[in-house]
Amino acid sequence: MNYRRYHFRFKQTITTILARDDETYRKAVAGMMYAREKIEEHIALNPIFLTSLEPLDCCGEVVGRMCAASRVAGVGPMAAVAATVAWYGVERADSDFIVIDNGGDIVIKNDESITIGIYAGNRTSVGFEIEGDGRMKSVCTSSGKIGPSISFGFADAATVFSDNPAVADAFATALGNRIKDDHGKREISEVLEEFWKSAKKYVDGALVIKDDVLAYVGEIPELKTVKIEPDLITKG
Repeated sequence: MNYRRYHFRFKQTITTILARDDETYRKAVAGMMYAREKIEEHIALNPIFLTSLEPLDCCGEVVGRMCAASRVAGVGPMAAVAATVAWYGVERADSDFIVIDNGGDIVIKNDESITIGIYAGNRTSVGFEIEGDGRMKSVCTSSGKIGPSISFGFADAATVFSDNPAVADAFATALGNRIKDDHGKREISEVLEEFWKSAKKYVDGALVIKDDVLAYVGEIPELKTVKIEPDLITKG
């Protein structure tokens, strides 16, 4: 594993970045700051963009990606903000290996295999082997129990996989919202089946963890059991 671990924090953007050199890290930060600037400019002119829980139409290089994702997932555009910011970081880094975890929404471009873990409240958690094929991919997670993001559901983790980070982020929120407090294995499987009808055009697969239930739909990376050290979790 020929990379270094960096941490970057600015306002709500709290990230862990894996990169092979300082220059790649600096380019990634510049990309994220560019995306933040464009989003903040749009919010200043259109405050509803910040608070809407429904899809919106909008134009703009950065916010356009968020609005497009919100429309297909049926959620507000800010549901896609973390992955969109990370997406710009990965694009601007212009590297064969770069990973940005923005508060649990992970955007990856890798030429060597890596294992990522999904923290669902326990040190022993679910992990995935991400093949080093050089393609951009994203692993985005929404939780009703962990972290500051808005969720109206009760999943420990609702995770979506896609080559479009904004879409993965928006659909993770949409999926997480559907998992209710009294849902067990049968109900979660039914939610995933229904979710897949609308999501399969846009994402590769999805997974839900709630209490002792783990269920998934579509194609997901190889599952692994991983032990997550608390100091490796991206958090505020």
